[in-house]
Amino acid sequence: MKSQLVILLIIVSSTNADQQCDYLLQQCNQLKTKCRPDKITIKSCCDLINFPLSKAPSAVYQMKCKYGSRFITAHAYCDMDTGDGGWIVIQRNIKDGVNTFNKTWKEYEEGFGDLNGDKLWYGLNLLNYLTKSGHWELRIDFQFDNHTWSHLHYNTFSVGSASQKYPLIIEGFTGITPIDFVAIHPLNGTKFSTADNDNDDWGAGNCATDQGSGWWYYECSRIHPNRQPPSLRHKSKWYNVLKIEMKIRPQDCIIQ
Repeated sequence: MKSQLVILLIIVSSTNADQQCDYLLQQCNQLKTKCRPDKITIKSCCDLINFPLSKAPSAVYQMKCKYGSRFITAHAYCDMDTGDGGWIVIQRNIKDGVNTFNKTWKEYEEGFGDLNGDKLWYGLNLLNYLTKSGHWELRIDFQFDNHTWSHLHYNTFSVGSASQKYPLIIEGFTGITPIDFVAIHPLNGTKFSTADNDNDDWGAGNCATDQGSGWWYYECSRIHPNRQPPSLRHKSKWYNVLKIEMKIRPQDCIIQ
């Protein structure tokens, strides 16, 4: 993941940053042939929804634009097929018996995995940079053991700063499933925890050590997308998941 992600902390004016991003996108749009995804520079995956040449495919793209007071260049996998598209995939995990999410605090900060692969964590630093400006929504898609699919949707998603231990703000459940697996109130405002940086509310131990993965734990919470196998719990019942994917986009992402 580190080789795919570069963050440039350059202070620039919002107007200049927006103009530069628009110009880079227009350069590719004006070509007479179909653009390769890796040759397109976008402000967010939302830019691809109304792509003028043809339907933009789900693929890895380069984002280059200003978020808050920081100018960020980063690669992202854009999901253009789910829920009208425009989603930045920030997490992906499959049931395979291999726990690749038992990582350190630093690794969760920087991000790890393969943007095109089955295991991905986008990085707490970048999530904070992205969601500190504007308003973002979250979608969680998952496939149960019986191969049926469902999803959760939250109108509000943001991640706080490193000094605050990356607290999670997540509100406005509107998912298709009849059960809010995330148990929204216990998770809202929780700090991130890893095996080497315990910030949960479980007095008897460290949830990240107990579950084998980093997460926003309230005690040891009801959603475990990063453990193996990924799982969801409602009341006393556990649901094992074959595949789970988390993705975000700005609330004002225009769908036409």
